[in-house]
Amino acid sequence: MERFKDIGKIGAILMFLLLIYSITSYNPLATTCAVLLPFFLLKLLWKRDESSFLFLAFCLQWLSVTIKVFYANFQSLNITEVFDNYKEIEKTYYVSLIGILSVALGIHLIIKRYSMEKDDYAVIALRYDSRKLVPLYIIVIFLYPLILSYSYSMGGLQQPITKLADFKWMIFFIFMMSTFFTKQYKLFFLITGLEIILSLTGFFSSFKDYFLVLFGGLAIVYSKNLSFKQILPLAALGIMFVYMLIIWQYVKPEYRSYLNGGTISQSSMRTSTESLTKLNELVRNVNDENINAGLKQTVERLSYIDFFSATVDYVPRVVPHTHGRLWGDAIGRVLQPRLFFPNKQIIDDSETTRKYSGMQVAGAESATSISLGYMTENYIDFGIPGMFISLFGYGLLIGLVYKYVMTSSPDKLIGTAMIIPLFILIYLFESALNKLIGGLLMYLLIYELIRRFALKTFLKQIKI
Repeated sequence: MERFKDIGKIGAILMFLLLIYSITSYNPLATTCAVLLPFFLLKLLWKRDESSFLFLAFCLQWLSVTIKVFYANFQSLNITEVFDNYKEIEKTYYVSLIGILSVALGIHLIIKRYSMEKDDYAVIALRYDSRKLVPLYIIVIFLYPLILSYSYSMGGLQQPITKLADFKWMIFFIFMMSTFFTKQYKLFFLITGLEIILSLTGFFSSFKDYFLVLFGGLAIVYSKNLSFKQILPLAALGIMFVYMLIIWQYVKPEYRSYLNGGTISQSSMRTSTESLTKLNELVRNVNDENINAGLKQTVERLSYIDFFSATVDYVPRVVPHTHGRLWGDAIGRVLQPRLFFPNKQIIDDSETTRKYSGMQVAGAESATSISLGYMTENYIDFGIPGMFISLFGYGLLIGLVYKYVMTSSPDKLIGTAMIIPLFILIYLFESALNKLIGGLLMYLLIYELIRRFALKTFLKQIKI
């Protein structure tokens, strides 16, 4: 593992302090397991002289599993009490941690077997002119929502078009890194700030993705010589993100009801000006009591092992294990693109959730889709411990895709930029297996098309 990050002195001190906190917490065993896993993920997923995006993706999944444990400690409650006394919640909790570790081990087995160029990101970033990137990125900003809106009328081409649109993050990342290393922060933060504000005008806000990619970029800049002075902007960014997330979770129900005019659709009927005016009104009325309510809503939203717990109690007691059927369906969908198979059955995540968890959740009739998550689906297919083998295989698949993109790109900055859509695809613990497998293939196809037919021309335009 010498090619991977070491926790260093700061990490060792942090781990020691966290272990003291764990032992003295209200849930000592659960908390100890929670605080140790990120240190293992660091050694498995963050390669020296590469970005932290794989590590960050699985830390976000770790957060979905563990956040209620920390919340339970904060409230001086047992872990079962904050999960509404789900019967299998403790078992599910530890299984989920082992599952994340299984995926990480699969990825590690693949990515440990190659080396990238030794040039620092700073050296590579200076090869590209941030001034030339500005007009290109502004064009992308205006095209992105238009492409997404247009894709919904394209039937079988919707998924390829939306995955192609996701590569706007490639330009965003190159622009970001170029401005970081040339210290031209003002223009970047002005454009990004405007983008985040505009992202709040839609039914689904993507502001969290900007924060996550920005955090990953800063981790590259600071990772070699991390000092207390450099921790401050990372901490400030984290606090700002968490505060926005809490406020957003509180105002979201009323705000979305305003956007769709009280209908059950997931689209906005308001102009950007109307949306921002309403959002400003809602935010200005938030008080301390609302923030506390928003914190609880945020914890509930981020935590995603309730359905897994219900499924462990339901399968195989009521419904038998499916012995690979869900994996087979996910692979079968990849082999039957909707463009050529227009009658292919529509994915109904909520129906799958009802079938295997026994929980009655909102579905298509309410313009809602609630998935069990890929971890739960692996359990449904193979049970325990079989699911850990299939999760390891899923990790191998991610590792192969990541390795191919990094090693086939012109340099590691471009490779990392191309990885951002993959990061956004895999970081959600709640993602359904069929969407992940199909998304991985579509991502790889779009990447290959860009690499072969557009990347060289693009890089020629932005090189100094």
